Amino acid sequence: MILQERIEILDLLGLEIKNVLNNPVSHDFPGYKKIYESNPWFTEEFVKFSLTEWSKNLNLDTISSWLSKYQIPDKDVDKTLGIIMAGNIPLVGLHDLICGFICGIKLKIKISSKDKYLTEWIIERINIKISNSIDRIVIVKDFLSDFDSIIATGSNNTNRYFDYYFSDYPRLLRKNRNSVAILDAKETVEDLENLSDDIFVYFGLGCRNVSKIYVPQSYDFNILANAVKKYEYLKNHVKFGNNLEYQYAILSMNSVLHVNYENLLMVENKNFFAPIGIVNFEYYNEIKQVNDYLKMKSNELQCIVSNIQEIEGAITFGNTQHPLLSDYSDKIDTIEFILKI
Repeated sequence: MILQERIEILDLLGLEIKNVLNNPVSHDFPGYKKIYESNPWFTEEFVKFSLTEWSKNLNLDTISSWLSKYQIPDKDVDKTLGIIMAGNIPLVGLHDLICGFICGIKLKIKISSKDKYLTEWIIERINIKISNSIDRIVIVKDFLSDFDSIIATGSNNTNRYFDYYFSDYPRLLRKNRNSVAILDAKETVEDLENLSDDIFVYFGLGCRNVSKIYVPQSYDFNILANAVKKYEYLKNHVKFGNNLEYQYAILSMNSVLHVNYENLLMVENKNFFAPIGIVNFEYYNEIKQVNDYLKMKSNELQCIVSNIQEIEGAITFGNTQHPLLSDYSDKIDTIEFILKI
């Protein structure tokens, strides 16, 4: 294949995703019920959300604009990239797959069991369109071997294992990251409702979900109460609801002060990471102190959300789950990594 053919295949994939959103029995789609039964965190609502975002990105104009700054080989490359995917949110590993495919490199992919059906379906749809080869994208069931470089995503503990095991290979290893928001009490109702999207979409399981909020001293948490009601129904989801009840019990037994929104618990805590059902908060006195601290901790953060102009690199409320193709995980350019192989 030449580069233009690869781009056109991804464009066709985007069209097929749109068709599935309109008619979920088309294109051999596994179905929302099967996906949910395999992983109850993958509800129809959030699977559709993920598919909708990919359908927006996978079109000729968007892909061509994204790739315009790179010198990508026109013909396929006889090198192999191994990809070990996470499974925390629907199609979380698709961006790595697309980057490898568009660069013309062979792919060996270890799929997470949590995202088995969606990712297998995507790979099948791409492979069907490759006319001259059946081994450009291969799903590895067991041990990943015979590759030239590796991209692997996992927890901080898994990352240490990856770093040791793949030490002889060019590698792009990703570990836990979190996202934060900084408020100044001047946010509109719409801002806060958009913030609730940043918190609750995918149940907060993604690295782009806001897990900590910085607020000014004497912040009135009642302001947030109405905004988070947008996702009040999530407490009825069996897994999210159980996590929420468990965290509430732990906080109560340990007499930890918290704000209870019924579908979300706010706890004063300096950590970026928060368990499911909890968002940490921290008071601040000066924006500069927050800005300086976040710059120092940039390798632990994925997104910073704020309307405050002084906050460097911030995105607006409600946009954490709408990444562009050029928004790379851990802010490491995946295309550039692959092109160096």
